[in-house]
Amino acid sequence: MKLRVFITCIVVAWLFTAGLALAAYEHEGESDSDNFLAVYPAKAQGKLDHCALCHSGGQKEKRSGTITLGSCQWCHETYGYDGSGNIVDTLNPYGMAYLTNGRNQAAITAIDGLDSDDDTYSNADEIAAERYPGNAEDDPTKVEAPSRVYTKAQLQALPSHTQFLLMNSSRGGTTGLDSYDEYKGVTLETLLEDAGIQDTATGITVFAADGWSQYHPLTETAGEEIYHVYGTYPQASYYYDAEADAALNPDTGWCDYRAPACQGRSPNDPIIIRGGLQAMLAYEHNGTALDPGYLDDGNSLEGEGPYRVVVPQKNPGPPDQASSDTADQNVKWPYDDTADHNAGASSRTVTIIRVEPLPEGTTDIDIYEAGWDYVDSEKIVIYGAIEPSSDGTDGNGSGGGGSDGGSGAAGCFVQTLSGSADFTNR
Repeated sequence: MKLRVFITCIVVAWLFTAGLALAAYEHEGESDSDNFLAVYPAKAQGKLDHCALCHSGGQKEKRSGTITLGSCQWCHETYGYDGSGNIVDTLNPYGMAYLTNGRNQAAITAIDGLDSDDDTYSNADEIAAERYPGNAEDDPTKVEAPSRVYTKAQLQALPSHTQFLLMNSSRGGTTGLDSYDEYKGVTLETLLEDAGIQDTATGITVFAADGWSQYHPLTETAGEEIYHVYGTYPQASYYYDAEADAALNPDTGWCDYRAPACQGRSPNDPIIIRGGLQAMLAYEHNGTALDPGYLDDGNSLEGEGPYRVVVPQKNPGPPDQASSDTADQNVKWPYDDTADHNAGASSRTVTIIRVEPLPEGTTDIDIYEAGWDYVDSEKIVIYGAIEPSSDGTDGNGSGGGGSDGGSGAAGCFVQTLSGSADFTNR
């Protein structure tokens, strides 16, 4: 479990806590969860024994994607680690009803007959059905969408794909540099076909353990920052210049050329990839397993594994300076705001792929706690517009790698809690 920041975070007594089985965290002095469980003891360590019962999540738009924050992270974003914000702003309709009715055990009972989220079902009925009474998109008529859980062994048993490409980051990537790298894994197209993608599917949303999300349409669309799943990307060339080489110029260089696959290449050589450059789910980086992601003391995601979605450039070009290096533009490849910065769309530490749109009558699996347990166990879940398994239940991906012993994703995640937000390190 790598929720490093939250071990030392401030006390936020408003947040409900999840049970130990859900690998969440507790705030000192917490009492609201006790009030709920005193009335509904059977819900302990379940979906509703969680912050999301009373708190909503939120989203923060960025140029290259959307940060999806779970309830705990949205509280910290809104309320602040110093408690300077207004925690009431994070309450969903059920949480607000609990607050205004006294914020005690009696309040839980008093609001049972209300329909806090206006979905025609009483709070008591939704609680009995393990549905959130403060979320109108989650009601007793809906069932969890089909899902598959893949282990690393199952992913490795699928046909593999290896590609060498430029990872061009607007801000300089996780190391402060652009880089040429070789990744090995499985193409997203192969993975989705193995998971049983439905004909109605139009795209995927990728979720990282820290709350980051990124949408990818299945087929190519206009726009440099929208990277498609199916088909190949344009052939690229190998751009090298000594001025950009960070190994030769530690203080001024902006591209890392140290990958073994860089050896023997000459400037402007075409990059030939068997099968072509494709969107992929990678599990190896330059010949070794991806370093598992974790949150550093600044609440930013470090590392990229165990899985990273890697998308090539739609408009191939050279490594340009990081946006922070614009003071010196007198270089061969200065920062170019219009360049294809594909690294920002290559989500790191991916634990969830949602196939869009969800089938009619279904709801999300408990996705936003997808995180750190799945990082530790090297698993990934795919859910949404995929076919149920042959026996009518959700299960593990085929992959030829055998089952991990689970019965699917249901119950593995808790809605609207992820590791943490990372607004700076993409």
